[in-house]
Amino acid sequence: MKFAIIMPFYNAEKRLALSIDSIIKQSYSFLKHVEVLLINDGSTDGSGAIANRYAAKYPTNIRVLSVPNGGPAKARNIGIHNVSEDTDFVGFLDADDIMSSNTLASMVAFLNESDVPMLVPAFYYLDDFGKKQKISPHKLNYRFANGNRVADIEKEPQAIHFYIGGTFLRYDCLKEFAFDESLYFAEDQLLITQFLLKNRRYGLIADAGYYYHRDLQQKGSLVSSSWKKPERYTLFLQKVYQAYLADSKETFGSVIPYVQYLIAYHAKLFFYKENRFFREVLSEAEQEVFVRELQKVLQEVGASTIMELDTPLVVKEMMCSILRNGWPIKFETAEQQSIPLVTVKENYRIGKAAAIELLVEEASPHDGKWIARTAFKNVPAQIVKRKTDQTIWDIVVREQGTIEKVVFKLKPYQTKARLFYQAAEKETLLAEVNVVSSILGKLKRNRALKRKFKQGGVS
Repeated sequence: MKFAIIMPFYNAEKRLALSIDSIIKQSYSFLKHVEVLLINDGSTDGSGAIANRYAAKYPTNIRVLSVPNGGPAKARNIGIHNVSEDTDFVGFLDADDIMSSNTLASMVAFLNESDVPMLVPAFYYLDDFGKKQKISPHKLNYRFANGNRVADIEKEPQAIHFYIGGTFLRYDCLKEFAFDESLYFAEDQLLITQFLLKNRRYGLIADAGYYYHRDLQQKGSLVSSSWKKPERYTLFLQKVYQAYLADSKETFGSVIPYVQYLIAYHAKLFFYKENRFFREVLSEAEQEVFVRELQKVLQEVGASTIMELDTPLVVKEMMCSILRNGWPIKFETAEQQSIPLVTVKENYRIGKAAAIELLVEEASPHDGKWIARTAFKNVPAQIVKRKTDQTIWDIVVREQGTIEKVVFKLKPYQTKARLFYQAAEKETLLAEVNVVSSILGKLKRNRALKRKFKQGGVS
């Protein structure tokens, strides 16, 4: 099995060698089965010299292609055009990320059992806090819960995939596609979605890992800076989301649930922490055009799909408000439930009391009581109200003075608690907490992630 791995890089001298080493150290013979194309996208630091040293050391396996800076889409396309014709699968690795050492071997073993056009390893964040590193799984890793398997987008609408790092595509199938070079973000998810709408199935490689490096001490990442560009808004909707909708209708005769969920999952990003740039970047006329275009997209997605998202209620409320009302934006809250909608957050810190927070999702206040019962005595509830208005796009979505959260602080001997909401003399169990089990479970998961990372052959 022949693999080609394309790695564009721009001023990546800090971690480029680590990324290349993770390919060379593959348990599936690098010298026999792997070609690496390093695309120097106009670097001005020492990363070009690093790439050239590797190419000199492995002249039959590593090639360096130096091009003027043109962005990741163009660099990846150049890599695809230079892949050897006897290649079976083309993979993509970002210049500061790494693959576990068993990635290619696991993929070959999987392909011996299942003939699929695309392969995806489990995805982890490698967060760099300076002296400390933290490994955490991507939210979409629920797809890997049942081990190595084939996902079918027609049967599993929520098995969405849209990031190129660590993704391997069958070369004969990839030849029909190209990254859109007019896009400087989301060019990867556009290609992957178009690829999957045609090929429909892909392999999930649960026992291999792709580690996405995030330097959390560095400010102004490419992802964050993209929100400051006007083309991240209306043009993005037209060139990416509308392309999904059109391709789905052409291929399936309708917008399939997979596309609906993918758009909903991704569109929520417009309403997160970067949402403040919406007013700064776009004029009022441009805001209207964007919102009307977004309304068209969300109407294709549907309110029921939006409400299925695992995301804060205020975000889903804003998306549904735009779906219904368009421009001007009229924010509407969801109908209040008889039992408060809460998210449980457990905070355990060494030397401090364990704190259980119930993050209250709904806007309207509830008049009942919040109760935490332990084996010793009840724990008083601390009601925390918002000190300022919560806004999205300068629109108030939760008013000052509304309940933000309910906090229970447990004593060291209070290791178990049952949390209730009491109204009209009726108690409803909201959650059960076991402090010891939660801490041990977290430690066990963290050790397992670190052990898996070390077994990947990366120090």
